[in-house]
Amino acid sequence: MTGDALDRLAGLAGIEEGWWDFFGKYRIVRQETKRAFLTAMGFAVDSPAQTAASLAALEEKPWRRPLAPVLVTDERAGRPVIPLILADRHSRRTLHWAVEEEDGTLHTGAVMPADLPLIAERAIDGERHRRLALELPGTPLPGQHRFTVAAGSGLEASMPLIVAPSRCHWPASADRLWGFATQLYALRRDSNWGIGDFTDLARLGWRAAAVGAAAIGVNPLHALFANRPECYSPYSPSSRNFLNVVYIDVEMVPEFRASKAAQALFAEAATQGRLAAARAAERVDYPAVGALKKQLLEPCWQALGEPANRERLAAFRAFQKKSGPQAERFAIFEALQEFFLDGPQPQSYWRHWPAAYQDPDSPAVAGFASERRQRVDFFWYLQWLAEEQLAAAQASCRDAGMAVGIYRDLGVGIAEDGAEAWANQRLLCLGVSVGAPPDPLNLAGQDWGLVPFNPLTLADAAYQPLLDVLEANMANAGAMRLDHAMSLQRLYWVPRGVAADQGAYVRYPVADLFRLVVLASARRRCLVIGEDLGTVPDGFRERMSEAGVLGYRLLVFEQDGQRFKAPGDLPEEALVTFGTHDLPSLAGWWAGIDIAQRRALALYPETAMADGEARERELARSRLVAALVAAGLLDRRFPTAGPLSTAQARRLARAVYGYLGRSKARLLMVQFEDLLGLSTQMNLPGTVDQHPNWRCRLPMPVEAMFDDPGLKAVVEDLNDR
Repeated sequence: MTGDALDRLAGLAGIEEGWWDFFGKYRIVRQETKRAFLTAMGFAVDSPAQTAASLAALEEKPWRRPLAPVLVTDERAGRPVIPLILADRHSRRTLHWAVEEEDGTLHTGAVMPADLPLIAERAIDGERHRRLALELPGTPLPGQHRFTVAAGSGLEASMPLIVAPSRCHWPASADRLWGFATQLYALRRDSNWGIGDFTDLARLGWRAAAVGAAAIGVNPLHALFANRPECYSPYSPSSRNFLNVVYIDVEMVPEFRASKAAQALFAEAATQGRLAAARAAERVDYPAVGALKKQLLEPCWQALGEPANRERLAAFRAFQKKSGPQAERFAIFEALQEFFLDGPQPQSYWRHWPAAYQDPDSPAVAGFASERRQRVDFFWYLQWLAEEQLAAAQASCRDAGMAVGIYRDLGVGIAEDGAEAWANQRLLCLGVSVGAPPDPLNLAGQDWGLVPFNPLTLADAAYQPLLDVLEANMANAGAMRLDHAMSLQRLYWVPRGVAADQGAYVRYPVADLFRLVVLASARRRCLVIGEDLGTVPDGFRERMSEAGVLGYRLLVFEQDGQRFKAPGDLPEEALVTFGTHDLPSLAGWWAGIDIAQRRALALYPETAMADGEARERELARSRLVAALVAAGLLDRRFPTAGPLSTAQARRLARAVYGYLGRSKARLLMVQFEDLLGLSTQMNLPGTVDQHPNWRCRLPMPVEAMFDDPGLKAVVEDLNDR
């Protein structure tokens, strides 16, 4: 009986009973895994009595409130139907309802409960409760509205009513578009500080627009850890609501040019020596660059208070007021983390801080913010600078004629020790992490170390935290990629301390979450791409297409039997490209550098698996050449084995992107590494520091790349199409 209660509780909480792995085996989820997940969700399940009580509370919860925490619908669904829970004592009074739209428009009405359709009923605490359906007379415009109901019997309740458009935004002036994909940190400029910055992004936008590109795709720009620059994975952010301040171009900050202290510090021989070393480094040296930028931004912050900068200070205060409490929490976290890292026993993880500081709403945190207001405001100032420069980069792209401009990337999760986890800990499932089940590239499964939202508390919060994240990453952008888009329907969780293949899928309210994506897309006029690679649930891609979310198709995976798919076989509602940051460049794929690296690092459970993948790669090279030759894009004499010269790699890239350009896909993205014939891989999954993940720099400045004959040839082909 205990197992039955645990299974039923797990099912109601969204934990799936099992899953099919990539190799066709059905994995039944262990009771220990269910118990770990339920505990992380806030349920008491240590004993049969606790489990039974948790189950009863969850089953009764929706019957104990007149309205759900939120109702999400869309224009296609017709007039919204509001589920009402009425106890007997409220069933004989007239119900007065109101809908206040987000623009202030008010709609009201009245109805008798007896006139409403009965959906179900249940006794709670000895009193009968009825679930009734109240259909509104019309559908509000898309937006976040509020529905209220009241009766003379003392009943009064309200909830957000969210209405989404039918489909995501797409630029009205365009049908099929193409753009460049890059990693912002990899961009070079003679005067940057050893890492690509927002000025590089703006300059890249101008050059790309001039050759006909509609978009510039970049890695996630999420806030990492300003006080821990060694934590630089863009997919393990401290917060997805804010920006990575290492991308600030210090020399473009007005206070830098106006501050004598900043100029003096910049001119010092020691500073210039550190700057020269960062610029000359083969890889991005995040600790060196991060420390240097933070040191030079300190006097800039001090200069903001000088009389000559009165207007800038007023603009900063206006930014603070507009960005609100969420931004203040982030700045407080940054100041707290700096404080506890500077102590005699440095502690960066907020769960290791004194208990009073682990709660963002505690009096101790409020006292800290008050006493150290200047330090809190410094970190807020950094966000202001980053947002100013990102906005300028997007304006540069759009002013140059791009239909999209910056194409941002939204990571699937957050680091457990970061600001977003600290601020939203009641909405998260601490103690478990997000990952992926075993597949051919990761035979043991993956544990990404990212903390997931609790689907139950997320709904209780009316999804506002998720909507905030979506809109934050659509700001100053014309497109956004949803990393691991399947998270809108389900996420693979892994209990702490167990192997990644012992995890399970947890369901999310997929219909609601898709509608939130569509709403944010329409509000921000930002098109959406869903990264739908890996294990994709049945019907998920159809749901994406219906919502206007583009799929994500990599040619390297688009093989059908013994051939690469023809361009006409690729879907129209998709982004197409050759590879991605987790795969080698075209030349690297050809040479098998990923296989060699995984073999050298013993990432294959068995040697035979590496040998098998190498043989399959050899066949794939032949298939690719055959497809390109058949399409008239490559000479029959092109070699199918051996290393490629730079000229051959560029010829292959031109043929590959010409092939993709013949598809009907609405968006095509071109990687600079492919155009330049580079044999590199930006990130090797399954590694931390064994590979230079997120540190590889492009070999030449942006301007030189656009003078490259290989790039010009591909651009000419794409524009002809």
